[in-house]
Amino acid sequence: MTAYDASVRTEAWHWYSKDHARAATLFSRKCRELEEILETPSPDEEAEHRSYAAAAILTSVAFMEASLNELLASADHENLGVGGALGGLPQDERQALTALKKAWGRSGPSTLDRLQLVLLLLRRDPFERGASPFQDAQLVVSLRNDLVHYPAEWRVGVGATEEEARKGLAAKLQGKFPENPFIPKQNPYFPDRCLGHGCTAWVWRSVFELMEKFFERVGVTPIFDDVRSQLDP
Repeated sequence: MTAYDASVRTEAWHWYSKDHARAATLFSRKCRELEEILETPSPDEEAEHRSYAAAAILTSVAFMEASLNELLASADHENLGVGGALGGLPQDERQALTALKKAWGRSGPSTLDRLQLVLLLLRRDPFERGASPFQDAQLVVSLRNDLVHYPAEWRVGVGATEEEARKGLAAKLQGKFPENPFIPKQNPYFPDRCLGHGCTAWVWRSVFELMEKFFERVGVTPIFDDVRSQLDP
């Protein structure tokens, strides 16, 4: 048995964005599988389906946030890729990213605003806010926020007026993806008809496209590059 030497220091660096990416796409596929095999789900099966949908949305946004955080955190390390010395960015840009991370700490702007500020700091072209993929990613974050900070209120399904139907986040999401096939049309759009595989696949593809284009503009290879083939939602 090898003796443990307490004087030896070991360190490990984990890229959690890859875990979030795998989780988001796994949960999305689970939604799809249930929709393919079930015609009339039981209450328990409906609950399982909705759990997968919510988890896919939460982990998709977590993937986006972790990807940016890892870029900034790795910039200060000589032996790491992405933002580190092995990632290919010049030293002055790495130092700028490290300074930005220290200035923000755990507060600061939203993740989407941070992406824009990183691009501006590095003198790269920022995203156009009113166009995809940035605009869709904004909707994804709003959807995640509605799930995490659920605004409990009456929601109108059948009999909704035109003004009610066009109100809020639901109006912006409708038509972007197929609705949950288990839910009748007379139910409210959010969360009932919204949360299904159509939604989770759209959510994942929206954040993945944004982060792909972000890393392209920065000029580094993302850590998820080697698992692309595993990320089918």
